[in-house]
Order: sequence, then C-alpha cells, then structure tokens
Amino acid sequence: MTQALQAFGYDSYSGNPGLCGKPSPIACNSSNNDDNPSPAASVDKTPKYRNKFGLYLFLLDAAGLVALVLLFILYYKKSHKLKKMLKEFEKTKSSASMLNNNNNDQEEKHDIGDDKTKTEGHRDPITRPNAAAQEHQTKRGKLVFVRPQHNSEGSVGNKMTDHQIFEMADLLKASAVGLGKGIFGNSYKAEITMTNNGVAGGRQVKQAVVVKRLRDLKPLVNEEFTKPLRLIANLKHPNLLPLLAYYLSKDEKLLLYKYVPNGNLFNRMFGERGPDRIPFRWSSRLSVARGVARALEYLHHNATSSAQSSSSTAPHGNLKSSNVLLDENDGVLVSDYGFTSLFALPIAAQRMVSYKSPEYQKTKKVSKESDVWSYGSLVLELLTGKISACTAPPGVNGIDLCSWVHRTVREEWTAEIFDMELTVRRTACSGGMLRLLQIAMRCCDPSPEKRPKMKEVVREVESIRLPQSEVVEDEDLSLDPSLTDDSLSSTGPPARAEPH
Repeated sequence: MTQALQAFGYDSYSGNPGLCGKPSPIACNSSNNDDNPSPAASVDKTPKYRNKFGLYLFLLDAAGLVALVLLFILYYKKSHKLKKMLKEFEKTKSSASMLNNNNNDQEEKHDIGDDKTKTEGHRDPITRPNAAAQEHQTKRGKLVFVRPQHNSEGSVGNKMTDHQIFEMADLLKASAVGLGKGIFGNSYKAEITMTNNGVAGGRQVKQAVVVKRLRDLKPLVNEEFTKPLRLIANLKHPNLLPLLAYYLSKDEKLLLYKYVPNGNLFNRMFGERGPDRIPFRWSSRLSVARGVARALEYLHHNATSSAQSSSSTAPHGNLKSSNVLLDENDGVLVSDYGFTSLFALPIAAQRMVSYKSPEYQKTKKVSKESDVWSYGSLVLELLTGKISACTAPPGVNGIDLCSWVHRTVREEWTAEIFDMELTVRRTACSGGMLRLLQIAMRCCDPSPEKRPKMKEVVREVESIRLPQSEVVEDEDLSLDPSLTDDSLSSTGPPARAEPH
C-alpha cells in the first residue's frame, strides 16, 4: 500500500483476507506475484504456447515433405539417366561388335555391323534394284550399291569401273582405320580383300573405301532415308565424290565412298608449313577454284529432289575446304553434298556452312545463293591462306574473311591479302589473282540477290589464264604433287545427270 493508504487503520480493511503489508500484521512476499501467476493468467497464456508449437510442427512436416519430394525427383532423374546410359552402353556394346582386331599390325581395326547385319549384300553387277526391293533389303539390313539408271540402249552410264561390288560379309571382315570425326559422324578407311573370279586362278584384289557412320539424323522411315541417297547417286560429275553404297538397319546408317588418298584441301593449305613443305602454287589453287566451281554449278543445275530444287534449300549446304578432296590424279572431288534433308533444322543450322551465311542470320532461310557465299569464302581461304571463321574446325580460331578482305581492299592494302606462298613469287599480285579475288568478293556479297550465279562464276574463273612465263616457272621450280592447272582443264563441260 501507499503511505497515504497506510494512514487508515487496519479495521478499515477488514474483509480482505489476502491483504498484506502495513497496517496489516501480515508481511508481503515480493516474489509471490512474479513466481506464482494467477490461474487466470496461466489459462490465458497456454493456448498461445500450444498454437506456436503446432505451427512449428506444421512447418517441420512441410519441410520434410518438400525434402522427400525433392529426393524422389532427384532419384527419378538419376534412375532415368542411368537407364539412358545403360541403353547407350548396350548400343555401344552392339556397335563394338563392328570393331574386330583381325591383323597383327598397329593400326586400329573396326568391323562394321552387328550379328543381325552380317548378311549378304547386293551382288548383281548391272541391274539396279527398284525402290521396293531396296526397302526390302534395308529392312533386312543389307548393303545396297547405288548406280545411275540405264540409258535407252540398256547400258549403264558412267559405270563404277574402278570399284567392284562386294558383300556385307566382306566389309565385316575388312580391317578399318579411323579417319576422324566429322559433323555428320565418324569415318573409317576399310581395306577389303576380294577374290577376283574374272582373273585366272582367282587372284585376290584389294580395294579401299571410306565408311561414314551417320549420327544425329532426324527420324526417318526407310524410304525417306533412301530416296535422297538414290538422287545423290544419280549425280555424276568428274569433280563430285561418288556415293558407292549405303547400309540401313535399326541401329546403323552407313555410307560408302571411294577412298581418296591425297587428303583434303584444308590439310593441304593449313597443314605443316615446315622446311619440307611443298609450296601450294598459284596454278594449283586456280585449278581448285575451277574444279569446285564446276562441281557446284553442276549441283545447282542438276539437283532434282523436291528439297534440293526448292529455292529455300542449298543443294550442297556444307561447302568448305575440308570437304574438297584431292584424288590420286590430283583432281578435285567435292564431298558431303545433298545431306540437308537428312538432318533436322537445329542440327543443320549449328553445323552446316550455308547456315552461317548473312541471309540466314536475318531471314532464317538458305538457298543456292548461300552455296555461292560458301564458295566465295572458300576461294578467299585459297588466296589469303587464312582460315575462315565459318568453317574453322573445333579448337581452331578463324577470322571473318569476307569482312577482313573488304576492309583491307578499302584501305588500299590489297597486296597484304595474298598468302605468303603466293607473294614470294615474282608473279605475286598478278592479274589472275586479282580477278579471282574480285569474283570471291562478289560471291560474298551480304545481299544474296547481288551474288553471281554459279554458271557465271564458272565462266569467269575458267577465263583466268596463266601467263606462259608462270606456267614455265611452276614447271621448273615446283615439284608440287598437288594440283596442276591442266588437271581439270581436260574435263570438258559438266556432264548432265542421268534421268531418274
């Protein structure tokens, strides 16, 4: 009580049994109110504590449930990934049956196929199977050789005289050396030993082919896969690498080509440049430009499939120096043409050269003019000795050649454009080099409608002639085993495709 209240007598507070302190004789305990709250207060606080505890339990249960769901999702993904890896392993294991060490040398050896595909191939040396027979063969997993159609007299035009028909069993037994991994799949050189029954005593002969194992194809039924290949097989030109055969099964899609011993143009230009290198002369480079132009003009004129003839598709689609091969006669052979329809657009756009063209970056469309742009880029590589960024292999830095050349010409540094192997000659910056440079720059024009047609390009490139002094100098000073200016001049006008 306050001092004012204590002034009243004890009798004034009678009837208050809990009263303590003066004037009451009962002393007060100071901890009573703090340590022993009233029952009413305890009753008020208990529900609050219970509510908080329930909330904590709810949050804990929710967190546990979320963790359980996350663990289940993680387990499902890991399980799915593991199943996928097991499938890939089984597929690899199945494909590994194609790899067979059957020689004692140090080369890596591969067998193509699996147990289900070890069947005989097409053996008829003349008659080309019709579409129904081919589809029946591909269902069974057989090797199908492709040829052009018969002409009116029943003979085969441009017959494969340098390659014999062989069976899938022969290919399975062949030793194979890996040639590398391309954007469409791995390639192998297979050397096949056959018994030539047409020779007395059945003498054994060997022939080499390239086996390309396709990957990342879009889903195709048999006819969708074989139809473009039959059209490709009917394209016959001295500067096109011919398709010899194909193999189609559930797990494997193989293409067989003639083996070209001298490698590709990319390695010839950008390979070892040590003291033992044989210079790549101007006459050889001009021959390459001519041969590639002829092949591309032929493709543009004779590609007959609905996809290839469309103005929205590039007949070649992937023209670059690594797809230009040099054969045993130092001739030019353009490879990997006509594959556009076999690949889905995202894969084609990521890997094929035509999809690097300026028009595709703007309109998402490619055409014959995109091939012309690719040709211009390739010719600039020939002249400058620099690698184009649009065709540089993985791990190799290239430059935007079209922009670099235009900028250099604009700054009047034209002499700096040409490759050192060309400029060290006293004929450097000759009129022929400048003319070819102008043609390449027109082909690389950012506007497709301003680029020349390949027919015009062929005419202009073939009109470039070497002065006699340059021809004599090349003959005297160069032992160049690459291309000569005459290696393609005797091929004559491009041949027409056989009727389908």
